[in-house]
Amino acid sequence: MNILTFDIEDWWVYDHYRIGEKSDWRPRLDGYLNRILDLLDERNIKATFFILGEVAKCSPEIVKQICQKGHHIGCHSFSHIFLGKATPEQVMEDTKKAIETIENVIGRKVDAYRAPAFSITEKNSWILSVLLENGIKYDCSIFPATRSYGGFPSYKTKVPSIIEVKGEMIKEFPIAPVQIFGHEIVYSGGGYFRLFPYIKIKSFVEQNDYVMTYFHIKDFDYAQKKTYRSFEGESALPRYIKKYYGLKNCFPKFCRLVSQFDFVSVEQADKLLDWNQQPCIKL
Repeated sequence: MNILTFDIEDWWVYDHYRIGEKSDWRPRLDGYLNRILDLLDERNIKATFFILGEVAKCSPEIVKQICQKGHHIGCHSFSHIFLGKATPEQVMEDTKKAIETIENVIGRKVDAYRAPAFSITEKNSWILSVLLENGIKYDCSIFPATRSYGGFPSYKTKVPSIIEVKGEMIKEFPIAPVQIFGHEIVYSGGGYFRLFPYIKIKSFVEQNDYVMTYFHIKDFDYAQKKTYRSFEGESALPRYIKKYYGLKNCFPKFCRLVSQFDFVSVEQADKLLDWNQQPCIKL
């Protein structure tokens, strides 16, 4: 089961972090999205698009365009605030605001969620209860390895599973890392997708029964403004490599992947699974 998902945040992120002039970057982002939607149409593939509430607010036409193509729409929070130190009140307010904003644009219920930077961890797994209160059926926030701003290394199940929280159930579709030289590495989105050659990514997909992708339009945008600076204790060179290495070949690599493998949305995956056979985890 290969699941195709996108985190749609860049139409706001470029403005928020002043990544060049809007007249320069907006046509590029629109162009990549149009090419992605056309490719998915050609392959008869549906994906889940996790939408930032701020994007639905400032660029509702983008969200409508995706929805009108028949893709599954999820929520990616409102303003991409990492949830590590957020209070229950802040998470509730952010989640409710984001879902309502997106639903007002697409005219239908939002039932899937992905936390910014996979920032649901062992310490704040109570957030899953907040999601359930807001009608979320599917969560895609758990990253079962260590990472910046998030990560849930104690979550050992790397397949779709049912999480029980305070007697309620939510269906979890975690990221599925592979082990390389003793380290858990996620190759299916972000920096490692840019880093690995296509032949290696192809072999990972072929070897694994469950693949969860997470793509960002910005990772395809080679023409984006690049900055060379340190950030929150991370030195400039490693940060530059993490953000920009492999940009030039990332979109062609993505197109090859989608052309050679079948993918489904989270919503479709739910219908294909026999949940009685999936792990059930109590948190």
